[in-house]
Amino acid sequence: MNSRLRVSAFVALGVLVLGAGGFLVLGGGSASSAASVHQIKPLHPRAKAKVALAPPKVAMAKEKAAAKKKAARRPAVIAGVPTPLADALKRHSVVVLALVAPKAAVDQLTLSEAKAGAAAAGAGFVAINVANNAQVEALSGLVGSSSDPQNRLLDDPAVLVFQKPQALYVRLNGYADANTIQQAAINAAPLPAS
Repeated sequence: MNSRLRVSAFVALGVLVLGAGGFLVLGGGSASSAASVHQIKPLHPRAKAKVALAPPKVAMAKEKAAAKKKAARRPAVIAGVPTPLADALKRHSVVVLALVAPKAAVDQLTLSEAKAGAAAAGAGFVAINVANNAQVEALSGLVGSSSDPQNRLLDDPAVLVFQKPQALYVRLNGYADANTIQQAAINAAPLPAS
């Protein structure tokens, strides 16, 4: 045989051997690798870990009792004043109160503006949900309602500015921006002693 033919035959045989090896490693070798997996035996096959859990009813009853106890400590109204307002008036001489419905977009904007205006004026801030009947009823009795559309209390959103002890200074029905609320709270602040 010719030397060129011999070299070509060796190269072809080498390529064939490499191709067959690659096929076994990449494609055909998966059957042999599955057989080589070893299973680990547990030390104590019959022992299972047990976790002591309280029955769900007991845990839920404890949570309900704690919630009732917390609700029992804080009534919705103290001496005819909504509890959040009474608490805020103990700490601040002026309190901004936002009367809002939680899912109404305009009410949420008013709530944000009232919070920002109160903070800028250094006044207290309280939000009351219109769905809290006890607090809204107490607020209605505190402020009084009027047949005049501009002075109706239960329109929401509304921003009310109170002075200590519990006097209504101004009522802003509908949307009010932070600057307006801030100015109302500043105007409601007692004059500094000279």
